[in-house]
Amino acid sequence: MTPDLRIQQAIVLGARGVRVVAQTDEFDTAEAERIAVLFGTRPTGVVCPRADFACPFGKGHVAVVRVEDRPDDALGFRFLVLSRELYKHLGDPFAIAERYPPDWNAVGKLADLAWPMEILPERTLEQLDAILKVGDSSLLLGSTQALVDGNRVLLKRDEPAQFIRDLWQLLPDRTRCDLWPATFAFSDELGFHAAVGPTLPTPRHGVQVLVEDAIRDYPQSSYELGLQVAIESGDRTALRKLLARRTSDDTIRLALYILAFALLAAVLLKFVF
Repeated sequence: MTPDLRIQQAIVLGARGVRVVAQTDEFDTAEAERIAVLFGTRPTGVVCPRADFACPFGKGHVAVVRVEDRPDDALGFRFLVLSRELYKHLGDPFAIAERYPPDWNAVGKLADLAWPMEILPERTLEQLDAILKVGDSSLLLGSTQALVDGNRVLLKRDEPAQFIRDLWQLLPDRTRCDLWPATFAFSDELGFHAAVGPTLPTPRHGVQVLVEDAIRDYPQSSYELGLQVAIESGDRTALRKLLARRTSDDTIRLALYILAFALLAAVLLKFVF
């Protein structure tokens, strides 16, 4: 079944309060304002030339949000809101944000956008090899394994970083659809799984939060090792399989389906014979 390709949009300004200044019909302004508030209060002296993040938007949608400094010390938030089903087909909030540049001068009513009938291009071995060669490979690989294992990765930085975008390219497809990244945020109130910000949060929700030293010392495991070997050896087939791997939740769900099927088959066979 083709997912709903419609994308709602809005412009929100934040300075001594937040307000929606432009939006599509039926856009949930209250939810957008809540998210803009939870993004956090700007610390003194910290700038935000550009940041991108993704987070849940109500029960059935995902918000892909770009944040930029605007005049008079305000922050501008451009919201793209799409169905969770469509988001699962795409998985890369940064590519979604790039597809639709914001119009910061927009006011009033906006038109709905629509994703074209296409999927995002497959990540290539050359792209991932360049990321590891140019970026901080030990931090990237440790963060990748930590996220796959169910941890959160948060780095203290005073400005938006390329790191989160690069990290997102190294994760399996299914993992990317279930986690929420932010290239920069002023607080941890939105519960990002991978983020950069000027302050570090306190652990909560029973999920381990890893900071930079812990990430670098994170034990190497199967996904990180397999990814590194596939990239360094030029094994495109192995890389494709790694990026398409199931999450632990997928594996548990599949095991439960198999168990339920086996029990049903046993009951039917008992009555037949």
